[in-house]
Formats: sequence, structure tokens, C-alpha cells
Amino acid sequence: MERTSPPLAELVRRWQHGWGVACGLDPADEADGALHVLSGQPGRHLESIVLDADGDPGSLRLHAAQVAGSPHSDWLTVPTTAPAAVEDVLSSEGLRLAPAREHFMRTDLAAHPRRDAAPEYAVELDREGPVLAARITDERGDPAAHGVMVVHGDVAVAHNIATYRAHRRRGLGGALMSALAREAVHLGAGTGLLTASRQGRHLYTALGWTRLAGVVGAGTRTRR
Repeated sequence: MERTSPPLAELVRRWQHGWGVACGLDPADEADGALHVLSGQPGRHLESIVLDADGDPGSLRLHAAQVAGSPHSDWLTVPTTAPAAVEDVLSSEGLRLAPAREHFMRTDLAAHPRRDAAPEYAVELDREGPVLAARITDERGDPAAHGVMVVHGDVAVAHNIATYRAHRRRGLGGALMSALAREAVHLGAGTGLLTASRQGRHLYTALGWTRLAGVVGAGTRTRR
């Protein structure tokens, strides 16, 4: 029997759970077709993630209007296969668009290619509950790259993957993701999820990740 993929909304739920755990946030509340996460961060006092903007445009406008009318600096995150249309809606509601779109991506972790760091680098991996933390250091012990992956059932969510500027273009991003993917598979995960910037998308595509949707972000405009 052919295996069917979960709908985008379910993958978004699982992705949000992962980065919420990685950031130490309380579980999201789900209401009116969106997940609501209270983070208290500058510009993102409350973040709402619309689950099905493509299939339920009414929920998109509802939450855009709520963010636009909030007395706080709230944020709206919208995974969508029609990012330009979503941006038009958010702009029409008076929201301030993020400077760039992101990309929602998925991979089969068992098929993730192996990448090893150059000999002058060391890869370290720690685990605390469902959170895997990887770091790469250079020959002096200085940090060169870092990232986490949160394992929840058969899904692992990568978050905060970064390579320090002085160590870029040396394959460390691939080595970091390879180490995290192998350990996540060992813990029972089969599917990897993440969001990537335009630059990051090139790395993950080269590692076999597939883009599922764009991710549009917008926030409350600064009040005078």
C-alpha cells in the first residue's frame, strides 16, 4: 500500500512543537485555525501560525486583522504554497511584512547523506531529553558551528542551525546536519522538518531536503 504524506497543517503542528521545545516555550494553544505561542520576545509578544491559509483564506484574514489590531508587537507566520497572494492579504490588513520569505522543508532522515567535517574540526553531540545539541569547534577549541534537533515521535525538527562567518564554505553545515540526522534516526525519527532562509535552502536542497511551502511572516506596525 502506498504511504500517504500527512497534510501540510499536521506537519506545521509538529514543526511548531519542535521549535517550541527547542526555545523552552509553553505548548501552543490552537484556536480558529492557528497555533498561538506566547514568547514575549521583542517583535513577537504573541506569534500566531496559520495552519491552512491556502484552504481557509478566512482564517488568514481573521488572524491578520487580530495581529494588526493588537496593542502588542505580535507576529503572524503563514506557511503557504501561494506566498505572493498571502503577502497581498497581509499588506492589505496593514501588517509589516518580513524582509524575506522562508521555506518549509522536509526530508527522509534515513536517506540523509553523510558529511564529515574536515580533520581540523571536532563535532560534539549532546542530548537532553528530546533535544539534540550539536556543535563544531576548530583546532583551538573555538566554536565554528552549532544547531539543535528536537525529536518527537517519528519526527525531528532542526532549529537554529548556524555556521560562524569565519568558518563558512567549509562544509560544516552539512557535517552538523549529518550528525544530527544520524542521532535522530537512532532515536526513532524518520522525517525531518525545518524552515530555511533563501541562503539556507541551497544547503538543505543539496542534502536532499524538499521544499513543501513558503513561509510568510508579518508583524504589527509600530504605533506612533
